[in-house]
Amino acid sequence: MRPQRAQRDGMVVSASVLDAGLDIDGTLIDWLDMDTVIEGDHRVAMGLADGATVTLSMLGATHDRFLAELRSARRRARFAALTIATDTPLATYTSRPPTGIVDVHLYPKVLVAEPREGHPVAVPLSLMTGVQRDEYTLTVSARGLEPLVVRALGVKTDEFEMRLGAARRDLRAATAAAYTAFDAALEGFAAPDGWAVNAAEAGTYWSALLGRAQSGSRAEEISTLAELAGDRLAIGIYTDGGTTPLPFVLAPVGEHIVVEATDGDDRATFVFRTPDIARLNAVLLLTSFRREALFLPDDQLGRWAVAARTWPAVREARSALSARVVHDGQWADRVRRALGV
Repeated sequence: MRPQRAQRDGMVVSASVLDAGLDIDGTLIDWLDMDTVIEGDHRVAMGLADGATVTLSMLGATHDRFLAELRSARRRARFAALTIATDTPLATYTSRPPTGIVDVHLYPKVLVAEPREGHPVAVPLSLMTGVQRDEYTLTVSARGLEPLVVRALGVKTDEFEMRLGAARRDLRAATAAAYTAFDAALEGFAAPDGWAVNAAEAGTYWSALLGRAQSGSRAEEISTLAELAGDRLAIGIYTDGGTTPLPFVLAPVGEHIVVEATDGDDRATFVFRTPDIARLNAVLLLTSFRREALFLPDDQLGRWAVAARTWPAVREARSALSARVVHDGQWADRVRRALGV
């Protein structure tokens, strides 16, 4: 888009929407640092990560187009940083309830409600347990997360409900195919993508899941965690929407939960002080199992800082992280000490 003339602090400036951020007279504001955007009558106030506010006013006749370009570019950068959506949405709808405009984006793996003023709320499709409808209001319930209410879509409500249902079915089919391709013994296994189940929940598939978990490069660690967690041990497979399977284990022990990948080059085991296995599993899915978002110090988070600043569930998990145990010869002793057993 061509540069937009506006005023900032009473001075005439030129503002350009770029892929990397908003350029104001040669100074770039990175989209990842622009945490809030409040649109007004020919003005926009942008709240930055450091607490500062940048306000542009007198946007003129093209302000609608300028703000639409700003929203689109900012969304692309921040959604990618949040790891929730790096591709083009299947559909986008605009909700106009009395509380303010909300853009609703349906992606192949996640539903995102993005208020024009506020932070986006994401619900991975694999976490959804149901959609309840009351006229033009839809309430989406999910494992480990608060319900998401979508309202005021008007005549688009039927279409949205239909497309959401189709996307959920497509994801289930892709996940089931990935499970079968991963291990023929998992054919018919219907657990959601990235959701860990215990022996009682897995039923006849438990032996196949446990065998897979104990046959990877972390077999010794998994056996130790199985001993510590007993029948509370839960095993899941994250396929990232039907692509490369990533088996993992959640091992509740007392008031702690241990997170371990069963294979791969993960350098450490994570121990969280929380009794809520569903909430922790949901956070792992929200962050696409990128554990850097959960353990890196605030000043080293980089792109992950967006999730840590704007998603309460991620902040909770970061606060609950009590130990990161490196895989070495002292691993078993250190895990036991971290668990207090």
